[in-house]
Amino acid sequence: MHFKKIAALGLAVVAPLSLSGCLLLPGEFNSEMTVMADGQFAFSYKGQIQLVGLANLLNETLDNESGSAEFVAACYGPLPEAEKSEEEQKKEKRREKAAAKAAADAAAADAALAEIAADTAGTAASKTSQEDFTQEAEVEADAAAAAEDAAAEAAAAVESMEDDYSERECTTAEVEQQKKDWDEQQAASKKEKEQAKKMFAAMLGGIDPSNPKTIERFTKEVERLAAWNKVEHLGNGLFMIDYSTKGRLADDFAFPVIPRYALGNPMIHVTRWDNGRVRIEAPTFHNDADVSLMSLMGAGSMIPGMGSAKKNVEPVEVKGTFIIRTNAKIMANNTDEGPIDEGTMQVLRWDIGPKTFGPPMALLKLVN
Repeated sequence: MHFKKIAALGLAVVAPLSLSGCLLLPGEFNSEMTVMADGQFAFSYKGQIQLVGLANLLNETLDNESGSAEFVAACYGPLPEAEKSEEEQKKEKRREKAAAKAAADAAAADAALAEIAADTAGTAASKTSQEDFTQEAEVEADAAAAAEDAAAEAAAAVESMEDDYSERECTTAEVEQQKKDWDEQQAASKKEKEQAKKMFAAMLGGIDPSNPKTIERFTKEVERLAAWNKVEHLGNGLFMIDYSTKGRLADDFAFPVIPRYALGNPMIHVTRWDNGRVRIEAPTFHNDADVSLMSLMGAGSMIPGMGSAKKNVEPVEVKGTFIIRTNAKIMANNTDEGPIDEGTMQVLRWDIGPKTFGPPMALLKLVN
């Protein structure tokens, strides 16, 4: 596998992720956002974040590319000339001569039939006598019988030769050569796999899901960021998160945003529009097929010659609650129940699960 093939492998796996913009997905979580009419806000997320089961996706995809891990020699057809005994060589020559003779006899019989057909052309009235007609019919029948016999001999000879191409026991030299070729292929495959893993890691800002050191480094770098109160790796690209922040929505806000790591679009983004309007969206807070982890795990089948992964990856179901509290005017939302009054605040609630219809969305109007 050359560089172009490695690049194609990387693009084939990352492409479906890029289409939905999701390398980060929630797992089980609770998230809340408070937006005041003057632009003050607070946001929290407590629960799981998954790197799209990346360890399994990467390793199983590349393992599947490596091929069989056990060498098995297989040989077909006649033995090499150097391995044949004198008697076997004589038998082979006799079979070849028999096949050639049968083919020649069949051709001669066909020619005889054609000549007889030409001689007997015309109407019955053109025959000189009934005796001549009968004699010619007998000759024609004999020629037809001869043609059938020749065809049968030819078929038998061909079948005998085809039998020589069935599976047979390999010679010592053949086993050694096949083992040498297999070892070279395995060594090349291992090298290519390491190159592909480096490419994946580069796409993810240096994260190698199969390398605990890079996961540990990533965890420490995220944990020292403000608002990230807790970052714990649970294994297989699954993290337990405690995040909370507050401030003023002077511009846009997004979560999560991690410097130096290309992890796709945020799970939540808040966009400031003109005239004091604020649009809140959480595109990954649902189980729609567009961001379904199960559908993303089928990326390996997109790669020609690879098929699906050897093992079924069990993702963490996207499940939890998302709540927005606000005293601003609610211009639009897609909750099932609509806003609920809680004193001076209005509450929008989404219960995320298998039956969630579309990702949460709300449009608010601030006073400034």
